[in-house]
Amino acid sequence: MVQKTETKKSKQILHDVIFELQNVSEAMQWFLSYDRLSELLEIRKEECLRKVYQFKANKPQMTLSGGFHEVDGDLLVDFLAWNLELDEVAEEFLKGGIFFSERPLYELRESYKSLIQKTIANHKLDQELLLLLTAATIDFDDAVDSYLMDKFEIDFFVRRSIHQFLEKFEIHPEFGAEEFLYEYLKSLIPTKILNFRDITREFRDRTYYELYGRFRETKKKKKKKAVQSVSTEVKDLLTFFDLEPGATIVDVKKKFKELLKKYHPDINKKGEEMTKRIILKYNRLVELIGT
Repeated sequence: MVQKTETKKSKQILHDVIFELQNVSEAMQWFLSYDRLSELLEIRKEECLRKVYQFKANKPQMTLSGGFHEVDGDLLVDFLAWNLELDEVAEEFLKGGIFFSERPLYELRESYKSLIQKTIANHKLDQELLLLLTAATIDFDDAVDSYLMDKFEIDFFVRRSIHQFLEKFEIHPEFGAEEFLYEYLKSLIPTKILNFRDITREFRDRTYYELYGRFRETKKKKKKKAVQSVSTEVKDLLTFFDLEPGATIVDVKKKFKELLKKYHPDINKKGEEMTKRIILKYNRLVELIGT
């Protein structure tokens, strides 16, 4: 009976934390101070800080900045799961529309790919148009790109996959989840993660066979010579984050979190513009390093 009562109380505290974050969330950006967290956990501030330091002992990547930001969502989820002894914290944060861990975001990316593949697989090929486009271009893939852009809108696939994602997990969209996921997918489309040609590769190969009655030859990629020098843009971005050439994505992410916490509007009232610059430069640097 005692165990049931404790579990019920833990679930109520979790509900209160999520409700608090929903109230302060703007486009899924939020900050939960240790002071406020101690109130929600119904413990003294000193006890809360003791638990935070105890938790940090096994989280070397965690930095202390007076509380948890949205970029620390995974850490807050783990902290609450550990402190409240609940397994469903990540799931409740997901449903609450305030933080998405990597697992559901991966599922969203795969759903986006699948939607495109299923849609074009059921598409009736306009051979006349595609042959016309092929004759006007040197590269077959360029012709297919033009053809698909004429027949479909990428934005449709983005919004449709997000709609299905929100419905599947019964996510509250009113706290910025839809906007966040839209920007998330759109930012990945130009990268290798959601490369359009890779997603539509099967359609391209099948279409080539339908047009010409033979399989198209696979181009052998020329081995690129190792680039010894770092581009000027990368150097400038690394300097902005106070990093040396050769820094990894992990290094960049760590610096990103440090700067974001320093200039976040909830902490620095004059930091809104700087926060925007940090996010833009971070996205660009990750894109360049990733390629």
